[in-house]
Amino acid sequence: MKERIKTIIQTEGLTPSSFADVIHVSRASVNHILNGRNNPSLEVFSKILATFDNINSDWLLNGKEPMYKKVKGVFQNDLFDKVIIEEDKEPEKREYPKENELKTPNNNFNNAIINNLELKKETSKKISKIMILYSDKTYDILSPE
Repeated sequence: MKERIKTIIQTEGLTPSSFADVIHVSRASVNHILNGRNNPSLEVFSKILATFDNINSDWLLNGKEPMYKKVKGVFQNDLFDKVIIEEDKEPEKREYPKENELKTPNNNFNNAIINNLELKKETSKKISKIMILYSDKTYDILSPE
């Protein structure tokens, strides 16, 4: 399984530390797995499959080809959207944030607020700005674009 995890890291264009950040496990855990010190736990296995939903679980666990799931058909993402997925199509490379971007707490928070602003555009009240105060006495002002 260690070699298959290395394959995932390589094909997704990640480093071991960014892989650990993406699947939300400690960097030490991934390092111990890749060095052969520890075997992956069920938690690590399930986090890999949850993050990389196109990875075939039989391949990850037992090495049975193919690496990626073969899917065909129409899937419904939410109540009204339909997505058509083609069979035997190689998955596109995912874009992951750089390691230093993962450590900045306000990137995800700012995006969540801005996305929330987009949802509230339908009301008659409009938000003109939001001020975020940090414990180090700095602040950010967010305004809808």
